[in-house]
Amino acid sequence: MGLGSSQMTGTTLAVYRPNVWAKEVLSARTSNLVLVPRVKHYDRDIKSAGQTVEIPNLSNVTANLKVANTQVTLNAPTETKTTITINQHYESSFLLEDFAEIQSAYDAASEYTTKTGYALAEKMDSTVASGIQGGASKTIGAAGTVLSDSLILTANRYLDDAKAPSTERYFVVTPQGKQELLAIDKYVRYDALGVASDSNSIVNGRIGSIYGVEVSMSQNLNITAGTPVTNNHLFFHKEAYAIAVQKDITFESQRKTEYLGTLYVAQSLWGGVMLRADHAVLVKS
Repeated sequence: MGLGSSQMTGTTLAVYRPNVWAKEVLSARTSNLVLVPRVKHYDRDIKSAGQTVEIPNLSNVTANLKVANTQVTLNAPTETKTTITINQHYESSFLLEDFAEIQSAYDAASEYTTKTGYALAEKMDSTVASGIQGGASKTIGAAGTVLSDSLILTANRYLDDAKAPSTERYFVVTPQGKQELLAIDKYVRYDALGVASDSNSIVNGRIGSIYGVEVSMSQNLNITAGTPVTNNHLFFHKEAYAIAVQKDITFESQRKTEYLGTLYVAQSLWGGVMLRADHAVLVKS
């Protein structure tokens, strides 16, 4: 004899079936922040006050042949300056009402405060990336092609031509650029030779070293849409770009009684400028 259609099911007992929330939140993905620590900093010069940082430029002088019974030939260069204007003022804020905070099973204030700080750091990193890209004196490679050993050698040679120091040179690539580099046998062999890698590579994006140049990956580099898409990688020396952070990322909160909530605000103030255009190469792929 059939039992009919009056069984107790997941639908009829829906109120007995709780929605169980995880103990940890699933945080939005973040980009690697690699550009800011790899450029020249003038932070301490602007911390107390001021709207610009004036950097005096020092010219080379010449060696002159000394002729008997004649006076020496004097060097008297007219020097110039480079100015960093402190005009990048960004904030990231949110207001958390008491109702939401009281009933939340998570520390929302802490979680979102972390996110506001990251938002500002990412903006600073992206500003440096755009500054170097727009100021680089050399451009090599082309959209739709892959990164090659010859491109790396050419970029390195351009920095040699500019008399850039052989140390503190960096090659920062997009995620696609990282894939293209790892497909180069010579690059992989460099990694296999035991080149020291940074134990914190997941955070800072470092993926190895080639020809003495540290290679890192960043999602903050500019990728130009089109057919084909253009990946804009940066090969540069530390002194290619300068940044002056007048107010580092700071956090503050304020009770807003009229909203029955708390306002959380993060802010930062900085400026940046291209120092040596010939110390940077824009590498396209």
